[in-house]
Amino acid sequence: MTTHILAPSGDPYGITGFQSLSGGQPLSLRTGSVPKQPPADYVAPRWCPNIDVLAVSEGRALRLVRLSGGHTIWRRTLTDGQSRTSHDTDKRPNTSQAIRSIAWNPNGTTIAVLHANGLLVQRDSTRGDIVHETQTDIDDAVVAMEWVAGKIPEPDADCAEQMVEFSLPKLSPIDRGQSPPCHVNAETEPPTAIVITCASGSVWVCLGGIFSLPPAHLPPGQLEGFVAVDARLVQDSASLAVYLENDGTAHSDIDQPSVSLCTVDTSILSSSLPLLHSLVPLSARLSALCLYLDNTLDALFAEATARHENASRSFLLRTFEGLLRDHGVDDATSPMAELSRLALTGRASEPTSQFLLAKLKSTKLNNWEHAGRQGAVALTRLIYQHAQPAVERTILAASRLLDIVHTHKSSTRDGAERTRGIILRAIVVLGWLHARLDECMTAVREEQQENQEFVDWALFTIDDLHWQNEGSRRLGNDGNDDADDGLRPVRPEIEYDILFRFFRKTFGGCSDDTGPQSLILDMLHRNDASDTGSEQFHRAYFDAVIDAAHMDALSIAQQPTNTNAECQNDKKLFEFVFHSQALLDTARANCGDDSGLSDGPPTCTEALKEVKLLMSQALEWPSRVLGDSLQWNTVPSLTCPMPLASKDGADLLSDMHYVASSNDPSGGTMYTATVSSSQHLVLLSTPSEFNHEPTTARIELVVNVAASNSDTQQAPISVLALSFFDDQVLGILFTIDGCNEPFLGTLEYQRGSGSVVYQNSAQCVKDHTVNKLVFARLLKVAGASATAPATLVCNGKKGRRCVAVVEKCGRSWWPFDMDNEEDSDEDSE
Repeated sequence: MTTHILAPSGDPYGITGFQSLSGGQPLSLRTGSVPKQPPADYVAPRWCPNIDVLAVSEGRALRLVRLSGGHTIWRRTLTDGQSRTSHDTDKRPNTSQAIRSIAWNPNGTTIAVLHANGLLVQRDSTRGDIVHETQTDIDDAVVAMEWVAGKIPEPDADCAEQMVEFSLPKLSPIDRGQSPPCHVNAETEPPTAIVITCASGSVWVCLGGIFSLPPAHLPPGQLEGFVAVDARLVQDSASLAVYLENDGTAHSDIDQPSVSLCTVDTSILSSSLPLLHSLVPLSARLSALCLYLDNTLDALFAEATARHENASRSFLLRTFEGLLRDHGVDDATSPMAELSRLALTGRASEPTSQFLLAKLKSTKLNNWEHAGRQGAVALTRLIYQHAQPAVERTILAASRLLDIVHTHKSSTRDGAERTRGIILRAIVVLGWLHARLDECMTAVREEQQENQEFVDWALFTIDDLHWQNEGSRRLGNDGNDDADDGLRPVRPEIEYDILFRFFRKTFGGCSDDTGPQSLILDMLHRNDASDTGSEQFHRAYFDAVIDAAHMDALSIAQQPTNTNAECQNDKKLFEFVFHSQALLDTARANCGDDSGLSDGPPTCTEALKEVKLLMSQALEWPSRVLGDSLQWNTVPSLTCPMPLASKDGADLLSDMHYVASSNDPSGGTMYTATVSSSQHLVLLSTPSEFNHEPTTARIELVVNVAASNSDTQQAPISVLALSFFDDQVLGILFTIDGCNEPFLGTLEYQRGSGSVVYQNSAQCVKDHTVNKLVFARLLKVAGASATAPATLVCNGKKGRRCVAVVEKCGRSWWPFDMDNEEDSDEDSE
């Protein structure tokens, strides 16, 4: 059925109000099966602020699609994103990886994803790699999440001194699928914050996406019974305007559905506090480095495991023992004794000959040695180019955090002394990790040297055994073992101490669990090290290490009196944690049998886990120092009756938009749009000071349509979605009974636009003043279903504004150019 919507002039609206960017065809999001109904906690898509990329939530997965052609850039879930915090620290039952909200970094390089288990993840927009992750205590429905940039303070000497480590060269990526830690230039890049508003009215601010301020909870009293439905930052992020609704059943003073607008003081986001300016990039640096170390240790363990499988010494032992059994050799004869006798006498028994000639052969030996050598090269690269430099940079960043704690004048309740002890503990554990990685490299070098010596000897022995089998027959086999026809292989220079060390480790009765290759694996990771007893042992072990390190003797723990003293303290600290093998020696001496800690040292992974726990504790200090920076205004800016379209705040059709003043950056107007159950679109216009009575405009959701008999009749519309596109236009996606496809229209909502008349709120209700619905543009969304729930999202870039109609079930979407008139000349060129 063709439905013609009529303009006030009586003529049909033109249907070319928007230019389709997909040739009038829908773009596909999912190729497989899609749910028939959207989830109850549906998360709206978000445009990237500076490139035409749309982020779409699909339950547990996040998909990034490009406007050009609608191609998927990447799709990620927590399980394929190497997330650790969700597994290591989240102990709550019934955890979920479902996405609760998404927000883009203002520079478009990263996107924040909040999951239902409280994990806040930041992903690189290029590949989808996790670059930061923070475990929060958010366990409520999220109604709004914004990522904003703060102010850049005036540079000062203290700030420059604290941020020395950011001039270090970048770490190279581990592989194509991983990005190195981000480098934040504290002198040119503003600190950022992620602001999260929950339905309960709790407001969380996560500075840099790393550490959270104490949340501001909805105050009781006049706001009791209200739930938040939306929120927007205003006045240069100095205030957060929260839109709340009450269905009239939860408060004795409110006996009818009402809406309220209240504000939260978020002036800390627009301040230029040096402490804030230093802590945000520094905490981001520490978080990125810890995650980078996590990825590096995973890559190290994977390489060591592959090397253990492809160049395993246990394979040699099992093969030789099998040959001895097949030949009925006495159990007293060992592979080590057989090979040692061959090395000393040059004569081989039948099992030994078969082992070298039939089972190993020259080709297999070369392949075995090549696999071990390639694995050793990979381990060397990962340790020297990735793991140890990342540890060094982490210690640098931790020492800068220590400087900040030293120099900041805070009260004792802030726990500065405790924080200093935590940071120093983390630095010592990092130094232990650095030395442990050195030990791992020493083990790799020694093992490869032993392997090479064995292979050189074995290759010569194989050639010599071939000559003994063939050359001695040519000489008539006269029993002269020293006879030589000139073709016998020349014995190479053999380091017999290294060769016999290989025999002892490989064939000397050592099981695979205690072999040198397994030792390297155990240095990195243990699969059975996650129980409570192990965690207590690791903590006790590091307690003993720190006690042995005589932390009280480190002058770094004392307040420096001048720059030279501070440099000397840094030097002493770095010499202690980097260049002192005594750290590990002391650890062994104090964690041996007499100490009750004889289960062996922790692995590198366990050490890093301890560091991450300590750093998370250390970053609680900024939250305590900044204190109650977020405060709700106890008196709401406005509360007015409104018949709501739904009693469920999650389903309330509403949107908010802040229009800044061109003359006064701190001034402006907050607009809210809500669909009421009385078939009206209610617009509220409130000054940004929120101390004046708002003005209201009620728009009747009815349009004139051309009937089949050429008469005009009124038809109510059903709003599917609404969204403020920019400072002038409100977008409405709606359907009309009898029409199979939805319509997309725009309404000029500003005061003085001529389309909408605003009045005093009380007067508007008293006079029942109603505006007619007049569209500035109108388009039928071809191919969309009028019964399928959908949403609207606009990127809002002037001159290149694009609005997308996205089905909530995630099957298709339709992009439209709002500025096609401006772009038409470029397209023709």
